[in-house]
Amino acid sequence: MTSGKTDTPNVNMSRRDFMGTVMSMAAVGAAASVMPGLTQQAWAAGEAVKGYGVTTSQLKDWSIMTKTIGVDIDYTPTNADIGVFMRDVMSNNLGATHDIFIFDGGSEDLLGPEGYYAEIVEDHPELTNWARTDDSWKRAAYLRAGDKQYGVPVIGNGDAFGYFPAAIDANPNGMDEIPWTTFFEGESVKGKVAIDRSWLQSFSETANFLKHHGRITVDDPADLPPEAAKAVADYLVERKKAGQFRTIFTAFEEQVQLLSNKEVDMINCWEPATKEANNALGPNSVIYAFTVEGYYLWGHGANVAAAAMDRGNVDNIYKVLNYFLSGEYRAYQAKERGYAGPNMDLGVQYAIDNGWSKEDIDNLKWTEEKVKRKFQKPFYCKVVPDNAAVMEEEWQRFLNA
Repeated sequence: MTSGKTDTPNVNMSRRDFMGTVMSMAAVGAAASVMPGLTQQAWAAGEAVKGYGVTTSQLKDWSIMTKTIGVDIDYTPTNADIGVFMRDVMSNNLGATHDIFIFDGGSEDLLGPEGYYAEIVEDHPELTNWARTDDSWKRAAYLRAGDKQYGVPVIGNGDAFGYFPAAIDANPNGMDEIPWTTFFEGESVKGKVAIDRSWLQSFSETANFLKHHGRITVDDPADLPPEAAKAVADYLVERKKAGQFRTIFTAFEEQVQLLSNKEVDMINCWEPATKEANNALGPNSVIYAFTVEGYYLWGHGANVAAAAMDRGNVDNIYKVLNYFLSGEYRAYQAKERGYAGPNMDLGVQYAIDNGWSKEDIDNLKWTEEKVKRKFQKPFYCKVVPDNAAVMEEEWQRFLNA
């Protein structure tokens, strides 16, 4: 999904532009190759680790980490647009000034083999939590390229939609499995549904819904060949003309606003948007759905800039990577954003050891159970689909309808 508030420059690069960039990667790589002399000149000595990546991987207060591991982080947030991210890392040579990149998993396939990411040193003495991290997290395909490990798992979730239970006559305890049929075709919410402008997200969710109910045949709902992409766009155009959607949103702030102002009854949003809305409206006013058909999977991986391995700051970098696998980070991420990740058990134990309230501890335990339940359903995601060009073209047809 598109992130909320960012501090990044105003650079525009569509995913179509990005695909063109990938096709000419060799030329770009040569033009933006890391030069050791420049790297040393650009790097300021000190303990702080410089990070760049998605907003949602941040702690609201990084000083918590600094007090624990003795390392500060200077973190610049960006949105989740793969084109913007690749442009900054490649063309703007951020590896010369930044140590860690955190982005939606999948960029490893491109930036690892091209030399922008360093392989993860799995036996580094500061990476003490690596061995006990479950393979379902650390060996996820989106963190690897071939047989090489380029990423450390940070957070992840299965995205779906938020809803007001009264609007669809659902149990307010949030335990019901709600079908995507309600989102796309429910008469009770017609005209009060918001859909994300991100085609990677919304197109895939629609395709999975149609596949589940036998309306299209496709192997991967996140990578649609031309015939399937056309069928999904046709369906979305039909639902748009039928008046199902109130708005097509872009930013995280819009998600929170639409829910907090009760402008919509359903929205395929980030889970933190429902948490923020509930802060305004009261607990459990908005529910983040368990679904019948499955979820859009995403995971954030932390990658080390290849140039950073020559800066004499490697131990501190690996202390930060290890922190992402720790109980403290896991506990605060779950508490602040509702996100899960590797070593949830350490997060629960951290909360217990540090005297967190019973409510907070129960919520952490619930986050662990919630993710286990979600993982029983199909997941689908591809940051760079093979059929990206045709998918974006068909998505534009929906937007323009």
